[in-house]
Amino acid sequence: MKNKKIKKILKITALIVLVIIILVLIHTIRNFVIIKEIQNNASKYLASTNYHIKSVATEEDGVIVTANYYEKDNKQTMIMERNMNGKIAKMSMYNNGERTNIYYDNEEEKTVQLDAEVALWFEIFDCLETENDWQTFIMSITTKISKTQYNEKECYIVNLSMNGNEKNEYYIEKDTGLYVKANIAGQIAEREYEFNNVSDEVFVEPDVSEYRVQE
Repeated sequence: MKNKKIKKILKITALIVLVIIILVLIHTIRNFVIIKEIQNNASKYLASTNYHIKSVATEEDGVIVTANYYEKDNKQTMIMERNMNGKIAKMSMYNNGERTNIYYDNEEEKTVQLDAEVALWFEIFDCLETENDWQTFIMSITTKISKTQYNEKECYIVNLSMNGNEKNEYYIEKDTGLYVKANIAGQIAEREYEFNNVSDEVFVEPDVSEYRVQE
């Protein structure tokens, strides 16, 4: 009688374990397919040389940083505005392929740093990039993915959090594979993209005579 009871418990336990394994496999395979789709779609944009990214980041202290980055061939422009309780500070960076100038505009004065030794880069990247399918499979086990509509576009919400107390979440547009919103440790960032439509006008620098040159 006792042996029958033990066998019954073992069978139930084995069945539960089997069900759990099947559910994990279903979860993992679904995620693997979605992540591969995102990676393939994003790969079409990673080598772009004519694009505009608008990024709006809201920090935990309420400061809002808006950046507009433009790249075309070997020229780059990035204009950043930092809004702290209505107080605006602006920085404009221009790289003409030979040198980078940085213009600072705030309430006190306007200054310029000429031929600055700084790299100007605002990358397009695949936030789910892996080196191979095995890494993608491992990621698929722990990642949470759901569907949503964001700014009238079909998106995936991808939660990469390994620590339940810290968010690491991306809203990824299904068609492009690029993220349009991110919540990283409480800092919210939203992005908009534009490809193959950058005007040469955005690379025209301000009148340097209106700025004090930094030594």
